[in-house]
Amino acid sequence: MRTTYVGMDIHKNFIQAAALDEQGNIIMEQKFKTNDKEIQRFVKSLKAQKIQAAIEATCTWYHVYEILRALDVETTLVNMRRTKTIAESKIKTDKLDAKTIAHCLRTGFIATAYIPPKHIMEQRNILRHRMSLRKELVRYKNKIHAILLRNGIQHRGYSDLFGVGGMNFLQHITIPDSEQYSLTSYLNIVEALLKEKTQIEKKIETLCKNNHQAMLLTSIPGISYYSAMIILMEMGEVQRFSNPKKLCSYAGLVPRTIQSGSHVYHGRILKECNQNIKWILGQCTHIHIRHCPSSLITKLYCRVESKRGANKATVAASRKLLTCIWHMLMKDETFKYDNDN
Repeated sequence: MRTTYVGMDIHKNFIQAAALDEQGNIIMEQKFKTNDKEIQRFVKSLKAQKIQAAIEATCTWYHVYEILRALDVETTLVNMRRTKTIAESKIKTDKLDAKTIAHCLRTGFIATAYIPPKHIMEQRNILRHRMSLRKELVRYKNKIHAILLRNGIQHRGYSDLFGVGGMNFLQHITIPDSEQYSLTSYLNIVEALLKEKTQIEKKIETLCKNNHQAMLLTSIPGISYYSAMIILMEMGEVQRFSNPKKLCSYAGLVPRTIQSGSHVYHGRILKECNQNIKWILGQCTHIHIRHCPSSLITKLYCRVESKRGANKATVAASRKLLTCIWHMLMKDETFKYDNDN
């Protein structure tokens, strides 16, 4: 059965595609709109027995992937940074990128990215929406704090300025009209965001309670329903990591290593990683340290902090926590507090 290799350079409004035969000859080059009918028309026009496609990881990639999968096209997601032929190219055009992707797919020199199952993608979208709400809340709360600072207003009597008492205080302060309009607007936005946050957290709690692996993670002090779901959904299927070191590398919790001959250099931790899982692990680690002083994770943190400082201790403890998570998921076990258990 002959295979046709297709490379797609995907944009918001259009796709540039190139199709090659098994010898690398160009069968077709075409530019078409990013919609269902146009993609289906292009695939059918190839009249191929078997089609393999490689697509760029852009904001619209998943929709294109779903259409291609429905058409029985074997589809690969390209990691553009690690596909050197594309990433290091000095001349970049849409046509050239599409052809290069197709050639790399045909010759097996393409760096692929992980495509999660549909249910993981859907739940990941919910969790990322919750993260975006948090960022917006922080943004507007900071704007309110700035107004108070500009007008010399103290609020030390409130542990939570945006709780019931704090909100009542903010609604009754006296400031110039020019600032009052902005403050009222920001307070309305914060109230709306808090309401949305509460609703989505209820949905996340329900999702977590229906997920056996997520409930295993909540047995770790410091990991909530929300944290457990972020870790699981951002990680994807744990079986794709053959050992905990690979999972820690994915989360950016291992140092860069450069080795030449007998010389080995360990640098800073990796920046090219899943930032969401890295962030949530840092948050969970600090909560765990406060509430679980007897665990090996806390003992490691204290030992490293005394020698190398809090930042390096957080990374080391987060790495230990993620290693525990990998073993728990692979062995289907709850968290164990010390060596005796």
